[in-house]
Order: sequence, then C-alpha cells, then structure tokens
Amino acid sequence: MKAITRLVLIAAAAITGILALVIGGGKKTSTPKTTHHQIDPIEPKTPVLPEDPKSILLDYTPTQAKGDHLVKNKFYTVSYSSKHKNAEWVAYQLTISRLEVADIPRHYSFKTDPKLGGINAHHREYTNSGYDRGHLAPALDMSFSEQALGESFYMGNVCPQDPKFNKGIWKELENKVRKWTKTNKRLYIVTGPILRNEVTEETPTIGKGTTVPRGFYKVILDYDEPQKKGIAFMFKNKEIDQPLEKFAVSIDEVEEYTGIDFFPQLSITEENFLEGTFKISQWDFD
Repeated sequence: MKAITRLVLIAAAAITGILALVIGGGKKTSTPKTTHHQIDPIEPKTPVLPEDPKSILLDYTPTQAKGDHLVKNKFYTVSYSSKHKNAEWVAYQLTISRLEVADIPRHYSFKTDPKLGGINAHHREYTNSGYDRGHLAPALDMSFSEQALGESFYMGNVCPQDPKFNKGIWKELENKVRKWTKTNKRLYIVTGPILRNEVTEETPTIGKGTTVPRGFYKVILDYDEPQKKGIAFMFKNKEIDQPLEKFAVSIDEVEEYTGIDFFPQLSITEENFLEGTFKISQWDFD
C-alpha cells in the first residue's frame, strides 16, 4: 500500500505542476538584457532602423582609380580625390525596408565631412558658382534615419552639377532607382562624376579648385534571386531633354571610361553576365 500511495502522490504532484504551467504559475524568469540604445516609447526622435531583408550578399566596394582617400561612413562609402576635391564614387545599398520608413523631413545643411577635413570642398565654394550641390547618394535614399540623412549632406557626397541636369534627368533617375528598389527589394548602387585624369589650367573649377565634372554615372546591381541583373547610366553634365533609357549602358562601359572595377568580388562568369550585358526590358521605365 505504501508503494501505491507514493505513486498516487507523484501523479497528483504532476497534475498540479501541469495546472501551474497552464495558468502561469510555472513561468520561468530570465535575466533582462542590457539595452544600450533606448528610444522613448511615447515620442521617439527617430524611426527604428529596419532590418534588411537579408544580410549583405556581396562586398560591393569598388576599386579606386583617382581617389586617394577611402571614407567609410555608416551608410555609404566614399572614394575621394583630393586633387579634384570631388568623390570619384559613392557606394551604398538601398533596400525596400529602408524606403518604407524614409519619412524624416529634410532639414539639414551641407557641411564638411569630418573624416575628410580640410581637403573637402566647403559648401560656400558653390555659392554663385552657377552649379548645384549635387548629391551622389540622394537625401531621399537616406531619409530612413537621422544619421543617414545627416551623412548625405556631407560635402564628400556632393559634386558640382548643372542645375537643369540636377533637377531634370538626374532627379528622374534617382526616382526610378527608388521605384526599382521597391520592386527588386535591394539594389547595390555606385554613383560618381566622370573626372579627367589630371587637373590642368584648362580644367573647369569652382571655388578653391573643385573640379566641375564632365559628366556623371550611376551603376546599379540587383544581386538577389530570382533574376540577377545589372545596368548603368552615363550623362554629360548639362541639361538633357531625351528619354532616360537612351543613356543606359553596360557596367563594363562605365568601367572603361572611369578605370574603376565596380564589383571586384564577382566571379568571372557573373562579371561577364552582370557587367557585360544589360536588358532594358528588365527595368521598368514607365
């Protein structure tokens, strides 16, 4: 009988334990994690930066041709030429998750990139020059966080652009890139000026020697499945009144003009396909 009683007691204890778990009495406690960056739950100052759809698939940092400084800001990387006082390229990734929260008002002023200091052009050099302070990484691409938007106004991200070019076909392309990002989820983008190899007395400049670029390019890579693809664009730095697709070229063509290897981590097979060819039909120009 003692053995039977013991079994009955064990069964009763088990039932009691199950009931305790069901009603919450058996809930385990855990040590809370330390929060290093707290956000006011009532009036957050900035939106929470969303996670990207996937981790970065590709090291998209190009090589340097004319740049003698490599600056890694938090949300984009710059190859900067102190000789031209211009970036030779700005590289970043743009994702749909960032665009979905890109609503921070544009309230920043242009300022010197603290990592470039005195070699960076000053924003006053553009005043009354006849040229716009043209973004390479657009402010609207970076308006998902206060820090990203602030970085987009660093002068290392700016080149002299013809005002009608900046507000015309260049703006049209920037809008298209955001549209394509929403369709393709993530794009790798490299943007820069077309610079001469040397700065001479004939080189057009503004301010204290900031080169006025001959033109501009934008290189775009979709490296996500199911349809990997690439496309690029090149323009002269002037007013353009022609359809955007007329200026589409292969990534290889931009490499020939600039001497830059844009995606050196690609395999030879991928490079031949993604950089050597492009199809207008894969990109929505409507």
